[in-house]
Amino acid sequence: MHHEVTKCPYVVGNTIELHLNTPHDGQTTKAKIIKVFEPFTLSCVMVVRLEYPDFDMEGDLVLKLFDRRFATQLREDEKIHPWTLDIEERYHQFILDDGAEKNIQMLNTNSESRSEESGTRNDAQNEAYAHDRSADFYKSEIRAYRTLKDIQGTEVPKHYACVTLPTSHEASMRQYADIPGILLQHIEGFRLVDLAAHAPRESWQYICEDAIRIVNICTDRGILNLDVRTRSFIIERIREDKFKPVMIDFALCRFREDFDSEEDWRLRKSGADEEGAIGRYMQTILQGGFDYHHDAYNLKLDEEFKMEG
Repeated sequence: MHHEVTKCPYVVGNTIELHLNTPHDGQTTKAKIIKVFEPFTLSCVMVVRLEYPDFDMEGDLVLKLFDRRFATQLREDEKIHPWTLDIEERYHQFILDDGAEKNIQMLNTNSESRSEESGTRNDAQNEAYAHDRSADFYKSEIRAYRTLKDIQGTEVPKHYACVTLPTSHEASMRQYADIPGILLQHIEGFRLVDLAAHAPRESWQYICEDAIRIVNICTDRGILNLDVRTRSFIIERIREDKFKPVMIDFALCRFREDFDSEEDWRLRKSGADEEGAIGRYMQTILQGGFDYHHDAYNLKLDEEFKMEG
């Protein structure tokens, strides 16, 4: 039995095999890991270079794998034990016994089951839960990128392909064991939170305003992002004196068409305050270098809901 915490394979210099899905169905390539963004949160993010760059995807790319095994934040938030080979063996047997399928079906039809503490589940059930949550994150990302297709490459990275990292040779295991992911454009730059260290003071106002503008574009497209933070933006240097924010991370999104009413949607938008998550924080840390103002839509939400409370 393998009780020791297993080392993560996502380290610089390692090569992993990927199955390319949309829009390269059935093709396989190898990806060499060039850089890793740690600590891992809800996904494992790294810069890779494809061994066979004949898919219109040359150069460095960002690979985002929704791997329950090494998604540190997910496992810590849900109080799931660190992953080991022993846990994986039990989970694989759980899959073969149809336990994973039944467990995930129950999670998706019974909200009480989804909200149960991890302490009430065994290790195999915890892995099924983590797999289901990771699948949700993946679906949220690809749905957001498809919704924002016309601004890919400018306001958000280009989405090149959906991929799968196979973890089992058995067809019956793949649905609940293989790892989904996406290949994205690699944006060189710095985080919005580090703006003061990398850009002149006279640029801070327009950079922050541009980041907020992108947040509001997402709102206009019917996207509610529950995880908007300053780390949600990479600031790219276009030229010596010009900077461009690019928004990343759409794993925790909800979409207008999934809400029953406009009032429910607006209430959730008001509570999330995506614009304020950027504006107020940057106004505080830049100490006079950025003056934040709500746009008209968010002011109206404030008047409609927050003043009621």
